[in-house]
Amino acid sequence: MAEKKKSQRLSLVLDLAERDEEDERKKMGEIRRRVEQAEGKLEQLVAYHRDYQDELRGTQNGVRSVRHIQTYHVFISRLGSAIEQQQQQLLLLKQQLSQQTDVWRAAYQKKNNMQDFIDRCKKEEAYYEDKKQQRNLDDAVGRRAYHNRH
Repeated sequence: MAEKKKSQRLSLVLDLAERDEEDERKKMGEIRRRVEQAEGKLEQLVAYHRDYQDELRGTQNGVRSVRHIQTYHVFISRLGSAIEQQQQQLLLLKQQLSQQTDVWRAAYQKKNNMQDFIDRCKKEEAYYEDKKQQRNLDDAVGRRAYHNRH
């Protein structure tokens, strides 16, 4: 059985690098989706906060009970806390996304480097195969010429 060429043996390594790159890309996409969700939630909380503040300003001009105004203040304060927590969560997710992007880039580069190396191996194998065929052809022509003379 003929031994496989180097480029053929390396195709397994390339397959693994491609799978690794794909896995890292999927992880990056999942984190990106979570960042987008967190941004949406933050925007929603900020909008609620603004709306309740506007409503509180409106109720202070009208006739409302002190209890009602206190309840609004407490709720607005809780919304402020929720906004801060969401901002922290978003910051952490963005850091994770940055880290995962770096991991994906490394896997992507590794895959591309392996593909480039395999391509160079194939060119080298083709060069040596052509050289071998030319040598065999030259040998055959030389033997024929020798047999024709004798």
